[in-house]
Amino acid sequence: MKRRELIGGTLSVVAAAAGGTAPARGQSGRTAFDWRRQDGQTINLMFNNHPWSQAMRDLVSEFTARTGIRTRIEIFNEEQFRARLTTFMQGRSVDLDVFMTLASREGPVFRRAGWYADLVPLLADSSLTAPDYDAADFSASIQGANTFNGQVIAVPINQEGPLFYWRKDVFQRLNIPEPRFLEDIPVAAAAIKARDPSIIPWSARGLRTAIPYAFIGFINNIGGSIATPDGKPGLSQPASIRGLEMYANLLKEYGPPGALNHTFTQVIELLGSGRVAMVYESSNEFANIMRFPNRANDLGVKVLPPGRESGVSKPAAIGWGLAISAHSRRQPAAWTFLQWATSKETQGKLVAAGVAPPRASVFQGPAFERWASEQPIRRAWADALVQLGREGTGMFQPPTERIPEAREKIGDAVQQVVLGRATPAEAARMADEELAKLQ
Repeated sequence: MKRRELIGGTLSVVAAAAGGTAPARGQSGRTAFDWRRQDGQTINLMFNNHPWSQAMRDLVSEFTARTGIRTRIEIFNEEQFRARLTTFMQGRSVDLDVFMTLASREGPVFRRAGWYADLVPLLADSSLTAPDYDAADFSASIQGANTFNGQVIAVPINQEGPLFYWRKDVFQRLNIPEPRFLEDIPVAAAAIKARDPSIIPWSARGLRTAIPYAFIGFINNIGGSIATPDGKPGLSQPASIRGLEMYANLLKEYGPPGALNHTFTQVIELLGSGRVAMVYESSNEFANIMRFPNRANDLGVKVLPPGRESGVSKPAAIGWGLAISAHSRRQPAAWTFLQWATSKETQGKLVAAGVAPPRASVFQGPAFERWASEQPIRRAWADALVQLGREGTGMFQPPTERIPEAREKIGDAVQQVVLGRATPAEAARMADEELAKLQ
């Protein structure tokens, strides 16, 4: 069979390797892969609090049974996770081996700092990579986000993006039609507020650093763009201003109290507890939403409706990945974990936890199909993920390597409008000026 490596989101043959039944050394002199080659080692893993990591904590004993490698897992909420990870990496700590990373957010910064181990040599080594790992099975767009100038910094663990969830029972009871276009959402929110003040019409991310993930869909769908055609900040474009105005006004006029402090945890709690009629939140929270009573029966889910004039639905589409620390002294053992965690077998088991697999063979496979077919809302969620992967974007800000700062500037523009401190045009202009300084 052919050993493959990931380069710029595409695959090229780098070496021929013997199959999994080969002897310890073949005529080529290559050492065959052995799952227990790193037996007796212990690796340290740091994860963001996420449905994937929650499920992985329950599965990791299977990894130890198969490989003999023990694991120490730490899971933190996102802000604490990022702060702790930064401390470890800046200190060049050898006590961290594997960590979750969102390359669309911190990839350029972490790579420039030298924090990622390059996975290309590990992928190419037949003694360290299982012959059936099949790297070509990953979504090219997701894996492309993990590749920088030929360096593979992570392997994908999921695919996700924000989806539009709405209470079908509330819409039916209040005789409000399902939103078919983006412009229908504020109309529906106004009708809900007038007809049943006991329910919150709308909820989405209002925390400054969390806003761009959801906000970009409003900009794109209404016909705007976060950047101009020549790559400069583009919030001041007329359609982009309209998207900014719509997102901010939904939070201001129809959102819950304290909306500007809300991220996914608060949004999902409101939806799950039945206190809100519409939300725009991550597909990755689907399993958590389904744990609440009745939500599997009364919710609808789909991608954010397209703009009426643009006909476009282009939301955010991202995927978390697993990376190996460049400072790790146990990189072969860490790579063994990455292979197991992102294998077809393991990803197939994660489906039941509502983790959307980035491997095409798993997403299109019989296990996922059986799971999705058990409930109509699962099928709707799966169909929405297909559309996300086909039409979504990983660009939430104008081109820059200072991604966290750029997203904070965008989130601040939305907050200024919600607080009444600036008109949408004023907030867009000020944000563009600040964003230009980051390019």
